Amino acid sequence: MTEAARSGRWIPPQGLVFGQLAHGASWLVLLWLALRGRVDEDLPALGWVHLVALGWLTTTALSVLVHVIPAFTDVVWRGERIARASLTVYAAGVLALVVAFCSNAPGWLPVGGTLVAVGLAGYAIPAAFTLAAALRLGTVEAAIARALYETLTFLLLAAGLGVAFTWALNGRLPAAFPLVAAPIHAQLGLIGWLTVLVMGVSARTVNPIAGDRSRHPWRHIVAVTAVVLGMIGLAAGSALHSPEALWTGAALVGVAVAVYVADLASVLLRATVRHRPPQAFLAAAALWLVAAFGLLIGGLRGLPWWPACVFVVLIGWVGQMVNGHLHHIGIRLIATAFRGDEDETRPDELLVPALSWSAFALFQAAVVLGAAGVLAAVPRALACGAVAGLTGWAAMLANALRAADRARRPPALISLLRSG
Repeated sequence: MTEAARSGRWIPPQGLVFGQLAHGASWLVLLWLALRGRVDEDLPALGWVHLVALGWLTTTALSVLVHVIPAFTDVVWRGERIARASLTVYAAGVLALVVAFCSNAPGWLPVGGTLVAVGLAGYAIPAAFTLAAALRLGTVEAAIARALYETLTFLLLAAGLGVAFTWALNGRLPAAFPLVAAPIHAQLGLIGWLTVLVMGVSARTVNPIAGDRSRHPWRHIVAVTAVVLGMIGLAAGSALHSPEALWTGAALVGVAVAVYVADLASVLLRATVRHRPPQAFLAAAALWLVAAFGLLIGGLRGLPWWPACVFVVLIGWVGQMVNGHLHHIGIRLIATAFRGDEDETRPDELLVPALSWSAFALFQAAVVLGAAGVLAAVPRALACGAVAGLTGWAAMLANALRAADRARRPPALISLLRSG
């Protein structure tokens, strides 16, 4: 175990804090977009997409992977300090990129994009050396290491295209480049990176959240393999303008969605952990994954559903999965930060149920209203969704602060207060 883990910082708290600040800011930016009456794909709208995908979701994922990589592969980080420090460079790049997008300043886009790429490289290189050690271990550890290699590779490919994309918007590359690269960039980021990572990691993390795990490991293998192949098919179809490749890719993604959702549902239905909000978030995320696939099919049929599909993937599918994990892993991090790494305090002992359920309901309302607003181009619905999301985020933040306050107190005092 690393020194950082022994000191109660097994997940970099700065990364989680930045991710949550980006999460909260994303609702404010979304409200601003709605009040402008623009829900199309102009530069500020792309700023919102990257604030969510890079600022909230990817920062959170990379922070959690600092713990996941050694915990899942039974190896010790190599260059962990470099990886942690690179998250700061990455966060600075995300901030610069989003500001350039939202202020309609394409001249500054390459600066933000390059900083993001440098930060990711500084994180990925130590991660690659760490995972290489796991490839020499047992079958399970090697398989997990290969899967993590795969997802990080998709992230770096998406980032590389993203940097080129910023130069194209800056007028330094042919104007046709964004039209060709944008779909592939989105597919690599939303499917190859975020979706594959969530499917892979949740196969292990669902056990502490639900108190059970999949009884059919082959389902996980089928789901991840199918979604990777499906993403490749979609990317190839976009690059080659091949309907056959697009529909083959979509069919494989459909198989992955069906297998993954069925497996997750079977685990959640057997859940024995009494802390239900994280489980509810995971169940909602699975339903939003199905909805996102339906929007994907509509987009392939020529319907103007792509923006709504991106919204549901980010906020509904990946976002609700992250919210569910933060209601468990995030609270465990708070508990160990104040009580030491050996602390076994359950998240439900620190959280306020009313706030947890309020956040859950508000976030689901935000997805419904936001998706409807984007799909039907109704700014008022989008604004209502942004307000619901911002309120849900405030409830979740208040709950986390309350949990931190409770974690500072002796466990015996907490038990006395709860019983009283």
